[in-house]
Amino acid sequence: MAVRIATALALFVVLIPIALWTPVSVFSFLSLLIFAGVFWEWSRLLQVAFGPRLAALTALLVLGTALVFDPYLDPRGLGIEVLGAASLLWLLLLPWVLWRGKSPRGLPALALAALACFAAFWSVWQARYEGLVFLVTALLLVWLADTAAYFSGRAFGRHRLAPSISPGKTWEGVWGAVIFNAVVMTTLGLFLFESWSARMLQYLGLIPFLLVVLLLTGYSVMGDLHQSLLKRQAGVKDSGRLLPGHGGLFDRLDAVLVVMPLAVFCELWAESQL
Repeated sequence: MAVRIATALALFVVLIPIALWTPVSVFSFLSLLIFAGVFWEWSRLLQVAFGPRLAALTALLVLGTALVFDPYLDPRGLGIEVLGAASLLWLLLLPWVLWRGKSPRGLPALALAALACFAAFWSVWQARYEGLVFLVTALLLVWLADTAAYFSGRAFGRHRLAPSISPGKTWEGVWGAVIFNAVVMTTLGLFLFESWSARMLQYLGLIPFLLVVLLLTGYSVMGDLHQSLLKRQAGVKDSGRLLPGHGGLFDRLDAVLVVMPLAVFCELWAESQL
């Protein structure tokens, strides 16, 4: 636990000044490098040869870098198409993969992983472009869900959610995460006017907003389960060793990969309907 806390503090010390005081392009390029690292760890779990993995990583980095430093590009221009494609794939494929208890491998899975990581990078870039408060409150959907699920699961957990994939997760933990996210996100939406929640409340109204929060919280849990499934199939405990006490980047950002594209796409789509 001491190692986990020390690593988390070190990351905050490094990342917070970058988020606060660097241009959006610098922050976005760092996000690209992080999600490229996630992709590389993910690709090692897919039984794909080194050559295709390296080619996909190179394409991800080259395309992302060209977009970030294009002085004429508005990230909103392509956002709804890129994030819409990734969101549709997550919405349709993730429940099916978890239901069957087996995640695809090979080159098709590598292509899906590349799309998911590119969309996650794009969603973080888009969120930072909208403002730091928008970005942080969108990320809170994941952080709060994870924290609430852990504590409510420990306190009330009786019924296992997916014992063959992640024995520690319970239905009580999931509902604790849903309730906590609904309360906190609604509060932020009412009082923090630059937040993701405030935008969504303004565009959708209360009941549709709560349904979106329910959806995103559920997919946050499923994103975590999917990564656990991938690791079980590969026979490894962690996706990497980059973060002492935490494992790899993929271990820490598995739910962010799913939730951020969905959250930003929902906001862009809701705004486009006005």
